[in-house]
Amino acid sequence: MTLARTLGFVTRERMYEALSAKELVELEVAYSLDPWGPERMERLVGEICTVIDMFHRAKGTVLQPLDYMPFIKRLQPQTQSEDDMKAIWQHAVENWNT
Repeated sequence: MTLARTLGFVTRERMYEALSAKELVELEVAYSLDPWGPERMERLVGEICTVIDMFHRAKGTVLQPLDYMPFIKRLQPQTQSEDDMKAIWQHAVENWNT
């Protein structure tokens, strides 16, 4: 919905009607290189907070931009162990044709 709003469409359905698959892929690539929307603003605020923090903190640990970005932190992928992956695969295989 963010992409549709950014491009000026009222709904996703209207955006899908107006754009080809190739155009959607191009927009996805452009977004991955230079995101827009709340994610981008949070990144900028995180960088500003990091610079301000560096001036007001004694020598030692400096917080990184991600430390000021709770929304982005929640989006970080969770790592899975090999056993977790095997269990998920086994569950999918067992329930494939049920």
